Amino acid sequence: MKKKILLLLLFILSGCDEKKIVAPELSAPQQKKLDAFISRIKSDMVYMPAGTFLMGDFCSEMRNGGAFCTIDKNNKPAHEVELSSFSISRFKITHQDYKFYLEVSGLPAQSFNKEYRNERLAKMTVLKNSPAIINWHNADKYCHWLKSQTGLNFSLPTEAQWEYAARNRGKYVSIATDDGSLRVSRDTELGVNFGTYEDRELAARPVGIDPGILSLPVDKFPPSPAGLYGMADNGREWVMDWYDPGWYAKSPVKDPHGPESGVIKDEETGQYWKVLRGAILPAPGRPSGLTFSRSYDIPEPGYPAGHTARCVVNEPEPLN
Repeated sequence: MKKKILLLLLFILSGCDEKKIVAPELSAPQQKKLDAFISRIKSDMVYMPAGTFLMGDFCSEMRNGGAFCTIDKNNKPAHEVELSSFSISRFKITHQDYKFYLEVSGLPAQSFNKEYRNERLAKMTVLKNSPAIINWHNADKYCHWLKSQTGLNFSLPTEAQWEYAARNRGKYVSIATDDGSLRVSRDTELGVNFGTYEDRELAARPVGIDPGILSLPVDKFPPSPAGLYGMADNGREWVMDWYDPGWYAKSPVKDPHGPESGVIKDEETGQYWKVLRGAILPAPGRPSGLTFSRSYDIPEPGYPAGHTARCVVNEPEPLN
C-alpha cells in the first residue's frame, strides 16, 4: 500500500503533459508555423564529426602526469572514448519552444501541483529566449517529438556527446566559453562571457523579481569555438545516461551511453538518478562549471529548478 501511495505522489509531483493526448489536426497557418519551427531547429544543429577523446578529468594527462583539476572521484578515471558523428543544438531548449511543442501536440500548458511553483516558473522564464525549466522525462519527450516530426534521430545527448561538444570536439578545454575561461568586468562585475549574479540582478530589476531565480536568454553571451551557447552556465542540462559514480572505470570505448538501467536510487522518492551536465551559476574555481564535472538528480523532481536541456541528432552527415 505504501508503495502505491508513493507512486501516486510521484505522478502528482511530476509536472505537466504526462497524459497521452492525441495531437490535434493542424490548420494551414498552424502547419506553416510548425514547418518554420522545424526548419529553424534543424538550422541550429551544429555538426560534430566522429572523433576520439579522453573523457573525464584530463588535467593529469595534459600536465604529463601532474595534478588533476579536481579531487572529485566522480569524473575519474579519464578514459578514451570514440564517438560516431552527430549534431547538437546550438542552444538550450527555450521556454517558448517548449510551449510551442505542447500546444501543437495538444498537451496542457506546463504547470505544477503547487501554485507557488507555477509563480516561480513564470518568474524564472520571464525573459524572452530563456531556457525551458523541465524534468528529464519531459526533455526526453521533446527530443523524441522532434524525431517524429523530422524523421531524424533526435534524442537527448549522451554524457560523452555532451562533454565532447562542450570541449570543442574533445580538446583539453575545462570551461565551455568562447575562450575557455570565465571573464568578469572589473568595473561592473557583469559577465563578459557567462552570466554572473550581477547580470541577473540587472535583468531582474525592470521586472521586479528575485535575481537569484532568473534564467538569462540562451544567446546572451558569445558561443564556444564549436559554435555552442550556454554550456558553461544558465542551467544544468539533462543527458541520456543513468548516473553511476563508478561508470568511468567500466565504460565501453565506442559510443558509450551509460548503464542500461538505473544504478543509484534516491531513498526519498525511489527514483534512480540521471546525469546532469553544466552549471547554473558558475564562478572561477568552482568545479560545477567544468566541462567534465558531473551532477545528478531524479528524472521527475517535484520542481526541476535550474534543469534545462538540448537535443542531438544521431546522423552521420551534417543537417545543413
